[in-house]
Parts: sequence; structure tokens; C-alpha cells
Amino acid sequence: THDIRYDGEVLLEYQGRSEKVSQVSEANVTSAIQRLLRQGERWLVFLEGHGERHPYREANHDYSLLATELASKGYSIENLNLVQSGSIPDNTDVLVLASPKVPMLPGEIEILREFLERGGNMLWLADPEQASDGLELLEDQLPVEFLPGIIVDPNSQLMGLDRVDFALVGEYPRHPITQNLSSLSLFPQAQALEFSGDERWQLQVFLQSDERSWNETGELRGEIFKGDNEDESSGPLNIGLTLSRSLQGDDGELFEQRAVIIGDADFVSNRYLGNGSNLEIGLNLVNWLSHDDKLIAINPRPAPDTRLELSQPALLAIALVFLLALPLGLLASGLRIWLKRRKR
Repeated sequence: THDIRYDGEVLLEYQGRSEKVSQVSEANVTSAIQRLLRQGERWLVFLEGHGERHPYREANHDYSLLATELASKGYSIENLNLVQSGSIPDNTDVLVLASPKVPMLPGEIEILREFLERGGNMLWLADPEQASDGLELLEDQLPVEFLPGIIVDPNSQLMGLDRVDFALVGEYPRHPITQNLSSLSLFPQAQALEFSGDERWQLQVFLQSDERSWNETGELRGEIFKGDNEDESSGPLNIGLTLSRSLQGDDGELFEQRAVIIGDADFVSNRYLGNGSNLEIGLNLVNWLSHDDKLIAINPRPAPDTRLELSQPALLAIALVFLLALPLGLLASGLRIWLKRRKR
């Protein structure tokens, strides 16, 4: 017998394992199915100690909402300080480097290089303002170069955004990570990537900016146009790349190493996760990196964004209505009634 305690509780079973769903919804049932289908534990390890995005903190730039979604699907999430630990655990399925703001020590870089050399899977989310000191030493393992500047996309203003430094992606190259995406995704202040060439790796682009975009290296003030600066390239520009290669394990068996590099760390932050397909991309990234490709197809539709983002003119208009126009209207109405009664 199964311990069903509540009316309406659902029990799911698969290959001798079971999951109970107390509150039945598409998202809860889908998460339970993913936990059942996932073979063994999956450890997602976030590096910390350099100002990286944090999976448990709730600030706008952190990742607590994404971590909650991943935990509901069976992932175990931990932070790791390389100075304190001195190594990366062998059971790490995916190592996450989320835009460090403080340069890493040479010893830490060497630990990362050794992790990649032995075939570890890595997600690198790289903001333009990340501390790059030392990270260029990873280029012999991950042959990717970051273009200078920030991607400027004129389409962002056409979509009602008041900033041009938001790259919109609506057309996705064929890849397991993007196979089921049907809506726009938003990448604030992203930087472009280029593959520097390495026959050991198979490269695939899965996120690209619009052909009207470019990487702006000047100040983002006033009217912005693409100039003749040789450091600025016209779109489409690469925002997200996947790298994969076959390696031989200690047991002699071949296995596939996977890495993903994205020129933006904001798109899965608490502030922007609910925009368009951002959540789906975040979940699909981790599933692909942990070799759970089959689970990508059963991700639930993302919940709509519950945050209300208003432009400065809209905020000013609302303030004028509620703080000035409405009180004056009520005052005028009351004065009118008072004058009528006084004349009687």
C-alpha cells in the first residue's frame, strides 16, 4: 500500500521508484516526472568567492528563482569556494561560473583547467563587466573569445523597451537546447562571442542576435549609430555557444564532454527569468549539460512574468494621476457640493 494522505494526491511510479504530487498542476506533475526519469543524482555546483551570482540569494541579480526550479526537478545545488576546498568534487555534473567580479587566483584557474582537462561539464555565464584577469588562461581549454563592447539591438525599442542594450532573440538555430522554444528571449547588456578555432571541439551556435545589431564599444548615450570602429561588428552576433568533444575515461570508455558559454549572466537572474523563453533556456541548458537531453522535451510551459516593469514616463504619469489629479478632482468635487449646499 502507498501512503496517500490527502484527497486528490497523485502517485507516479517508474521502474520501482515513486513520486507523490500533493498539488496537481502541469508544472508540479512535469517536475515529478523529470525526477523519476532522471537516473541518479545530479549535482550542480556554483563557484563562489568572487562576486558571482548566488543560487540561494533573492537579490534581483541572483539566481534563487532558477535554483528553486532546478531543485524541483531533482537537481542538488551547492556552492563551492575553491580557496577553501582546493578541488572540485568528482561527482560534480555541471560546474557553473556566473560572472565573477573579482579576479580569480592563479591556483583557482589551474583547478578549473584540470577540471576541464579531465572532461568536466561547464556552464560559463559571462557578463561584459566580469573580471577577466586570469580567465584568458582557460582559452586553451575553451577556445572562445569575447568581443569588446555591449550588443546593441534596435529591435528592443521597437518592442517597447526604453533601452537599446537589450538583445532580443526570436529565431533559434537548430539545437536540443532551443528545439521547443517559441517565444522571444531577452539578454540584457550581453557581449558577443567568437570561436577561436580548435579541432578538438565541436562548436554549435544556439543563440544569435538580430542582423541589425552590433557590438557597441562607445558610451550608450543619446543617439547611437554603428560607426567605422574596426572593433565593432555587424550582426548577427553569437550570444551562446555549445562545445562538445569525445574523451576517453579511466575505464577506457569514451564519453562526451559538454560546455556552454553565454555572453550574458542577467537573462536567468531573478529579475529577468520570467521574460519570454528565458526560463526554458535556463532549464534546457542544465539538462543538456548533464546529458539529460530526453528531459528537455517535457519541460512545462513557463509561467508568465509576474513582475510589472514600467518605464520612467509611465511611472511619472501614474504618479501625476494618483498624487495630483485624483486628489485635486476629489477636492473640486467636494468644494462644488459644499457651494451648492451653502446656496440653499
